[in-house]
This record gives sequence, C-alpha cells and structure tokens, in this order.
Amino acid sequence: MELYQLRQLVAFAEYGTLSKAAEMVHTSQPALSRSMQNLEAELGVPLFSRTKNHIALTEVGVLAAQHAHVVVSAHDDMIGAVREADRRLRNFSFGSIAPAPMWELTPIASKVFTGKTIQSDLQETEAALIRGLDDGTYNLIILLHPLEEKKSDGTSRYICKAFIREELSVLLPVSHRLAKQKTLQLQDLAGEKLLIHNTIGFWYSVCKQKIPDAVFLEQSELSTLREIVHASELPSFITNITNSANAIPHGKVAIPLSDPEVNVQFWCVCLAENAREYQALFKAIEK
Repeated sequence: MELYQLRQLVAFAEYGTLSKAAEMVHTSQPALSRSMQNLEAELGVPLFSRTKNHIALTEVGVLAAQHAHVVVSAHDDMIGAVREADRRLRNFSFGSIAPAPMWELTPIASKVFTGKTIQSDLQETEAALIRGLDDGTYNLIILLHPLEEKKSDGTSRYICKAFIREELSVLLPVSHRLAKQKTLQLQDLAGEKLLIHNTIGFWYSVCKQKIPDAVFLEQSELSTLREIVHASELPSFITNITNSANAIPHGKVAIPLSDPEVNVQFWCVCLAENAREYQALFKAIEK
C-alpha cells in the first residue's frame, strides 16, 4: 500500500463522502474510488459498504482509518523532526527585544558559528521571545533581564549572560527650549513632535507610553529617518550604540534621558541544556 492511499482513507473517514475527500486530497472522485478499491485488495478485506447511491466505512474500515491516521501522523512528524534538526545544524537563530543587540551579536555569532546562516528576529514583547526559545524557534534570545526559572529538579532552566548596555538620549536642535539641560525625562518631551523609527522593539512602546500628548512622526526606513533627522529641526532619539556609528548632526545636541526604562542592560539567554553548545559564543560576548 502507498502513503497517499492512507491519506485518502483518513480524508474519507474525516469528511464522509468521496466527493469531499477527493477535493481535500486534490484528486478526482473516480480516481479516489479506484484507489480505495486497490487498498481493499491489498488488505484482503472490505473497508466500505457500498450501495447504488451511498458508500460508508465498515466497522473494519473505521479501524483501518484509525491506524492509517497514526501512520500518516508519524510520517509527518518524522519529516518535521528531520527538517528541524537540519535547520538547527545549518542555522543559528536568535530573537531580540531591541535592534542594537542584534547588530552587535550578528557579527560575533558569524565568527563563532562559521558556515551557519545567522538569522535574527525583532520582537516588541519578552513573552514572544521566551515562547520562541522554549519551542525551538530561537536558539538564543536577548532580553532586558535574566530568567531565574527553575526546573522540577531544582536546576536552572535557562543560562543568562550579561551582554551590552544601551542608554537613550533625545537629539535636539541647539535652539530648542530644552537643549541646555544636562539630563531630561521622557515626560519633559510632552506635546513635542518627535521623529521615531517604528521598528525598534521595546523602545517604541516605552516612548509612546511615557511621553504624554506627543505627536510621533514614524518612519519605517532607517536610512530615510537619518536623512530627515539631519535636514529637520524636529527632535529625535539616539543611543550610545547608534551614536558610535553615526555622528551627532551639526547644530544638534544629545541630551541623556534619566528614565530607568530607557537605560537598560541586555541579557543573552539560552536553554540550560544547550549551554555547552553556546559556550564559545558566551566567551566571545564576554570579550
């Protein structure tokens, strides 16, 4: 017997008619009927009771369909497991709560995992990242805090390593009313029109929540945002990491923000069971 015949039998058991089952397995009704007759001949027992206008599974046919479902499911599980294992061998995938750690970790991971494809993903919530780590979507995640969860045997579920710090500043024209301040809080920018990149992970929601009555002029392209920042008098944001790559534009000043929510320590987190596999990466991070 062939796997496609078992899929067809499972489809008939689920949908109850040859026409609907044929539609779901992408074949014609006559072809499906012949296939089921061949399956009966292979097994040597009748699986269907047939009348002029009706066909149904016999009691033995129901049992056959149940076993067919187990075989088909096992086949699909095998394909999924093998492909996932291959993906893990060929790829290193990580997720991050902010973009700067992705920029910093990608070249480090490329050197450590020579020959692997490095894939990164930005998320706005830590819950999505933790789910992805637990279900195998990510090999590693970058969070704003370490995870302290224990397994049932009392050992740590996760391994956490301190990574980089990032501190937010507001970029203001020298003529701005707040430009002479040594530090500011996000609430000091209330009512301002602010340029902001809309793909910045957790920073986006923090700024939205902490600056009352602000008008956010959002940009999706980072290069376009940089051009507008240089050409306009509108306030924008910069961090110690982005500042190291892009000089402060002429005629503007970067004022540090003192809110603890925007002065953060990032942590690299992996499952404890994979700690040995990523030991070289953690050593590279520490350097």
